[in-house]
Amino acid sequence: MREASRRAWERFGPDPRRWDALALAAIVAGAVFRLVWVLVLHPPFDYVYSDMGGYVGRAMHLVETGSLERYDAFYPPGVHLLLAGVFKLFGPDRAGLWAGAVLWGLLSAAAPFFMWRLARLLLTPAAASLTALFTAAWPLHATSAGYFLSETPSLAFLLASLWAGYAAARSQGRRAVALAAAAGLLGGAAVTMRPQFLLNLALLAAAWLLGRRRFRLLAAFSAGCAILIGGAVVHNSLAAGKPTGISENSGITFFIGQCEVHTVRANQGQFGPPPANQQGRGNIYIFPDHEVWDQGFFFRKGLECIREDGWSHARLWGRGVLDLLWTSVIWPQANEQDLRGPMRVTNVLYAILLPLILLGTALIVRDRRRAGLPSGDLVLFLHLATVLVTAFVFFGDPRFRMPYDFFGLALLAAVLSDTFVHRWPSSAVDSARA
Repeated sequence: MREASRRAWERFGPDPRRWDALALAAIVAGAVFRLVWVLVLHPPFDYVYSDMGGYVGRAMHLVETGSLERYDAFYPPGVHLLLAGVFKLFGPDRAGLWAGAVLWGLLSAAAPFFMWRLARLLLTPAAASLTALFTAAWPLHATSAGYFLSETPSLAFLLASLWAGYAAARSQGRRAVALAAAAGLLGGAAVTMRPQFLLNLALLAAAWLLGRRRFRLLAAFSAGCAILIGGAVVHNSLAAGKPTGISENSGITFFIGQCEVHTVRANQGQFGPPPANQQGRGNIYIFPDHEVWDQGFFFRKGLECIREDGWSHARLWGRGVLDLLWTSVIWPQANEQDLRGPMRVTNVLYAILLPLILLGTALIVRDRRRAGLPSGDLVLFLHLATVLVTAFVFFGDPRFRMPYDFFGLALLAAVLSDTFVHRWPSSAVDSARA
């Protein structure tokens, strides 16, 4: 293994151009697969049901009638507004669905590129290149492009935002402000699709405050975020007929995560966590006198479960973390026989590797701190750790975790790079990371 690592170093050396070429080749190969997947093998318009049907249906209704319905405020509006824009251009019919499939394929293909550029700022060229390779080949992400779900576009926008934001911190003058504003717009778009990404944007903002206190960048970033997030709040408030937030499903999702729920039924909908469904656990709750968007009611029911459990509720939170990792197969791929097996194997392998990745990351961060060097690994670790909030506050689900896998894969790339590539010669490690 040591000799193989030495040969790898001798071939690529400290020259970043070789690593960048490898990264671009991996990204192009991943893009080709994703486009073939969404246009030939698994067109998302052939799988319009459940959540996917909701996004497509709301988008078509908006384009065809120009009006909002009460249910439009239940989910974050970013995805169905994005699809509505596509349907407005190409029509709310087969042509529009084809155009949506192309867009999903392009956004899926863009995510590894943005992750590579982000890693290029924070890690060594070798680690960034391996990041591109791992993310471009990541089956959970690549196959998710075959469904009209929020994970594909939201991750692309989030990674583009982080890339622009961390690049702004290394820039000066108007360029820095422009990059910060772009990061805000892109990050705001991501939050309108997956509100939990607010935590990742907060980490980015904290980097400016804790570093050189670049308040101009923070102001530009905040303004960009406010435009998109504020627009989502206005949209949902108009749909709900009252002031509301980015979405109205937080209450029922909180209830599902804090109680032993298999299925919850209320007026306007029925919901249940995929892990509980696949494992056949939990209770069926029926609330015929409450709407699914009655957030106050469902938050109170969730808090009741926490109070009744007492300290034993920690067991449920722990199970949420396990559900996040490996107790179930990512949905909706779990519904398809050809995908279920490969997705399960991939998920289990990632769950087994993750503790080793975190241990290796801790050692790298420790060594770099002792040497007085900055550590982009720590930044990526913090972005990865935000997924735990989803598991604790709501519920664990591989689908919720999948976008954060990109940060875990980048950490894996950093551990492998530091262990097997940059060990020889040691002086080159510092020069490559500088």
